[in-house]
Amino acid sequence: MASPCGLRANFANVLRRWRLEHRISRKMMAARLGFGLSTVRAWEMGTRFPTICALENVLTYTGISPCRLFCDRSTRCAPGQCLLLRRPA
Repeated sequence: MASPCGLRANFANVLRRWRLEHRISRKMMAARLGFGLSTVRAWEMGTRFPTICALENVLTYTGISPCRLFCDRSTRCAPGQCLLLRRPA
């Protein structure tokens, strides 16, 4: 099922862009994250999405904030104001 707000597409684009900007091969990224090359390729193509544990590894390894990784808005939330991380009242 496609995400109505483009979370998967944004995740794939941001992850790929980060990897290319840092001149890291998919193979190297896969090894550092502890996943197979086909898994990282599928994440970047948007055909698969990481589990929570894998996502934690990606966030730790890349240093990308969850807001930047998932938010498809052209402007990001202010620090501490991320709508994705806001807990329900």
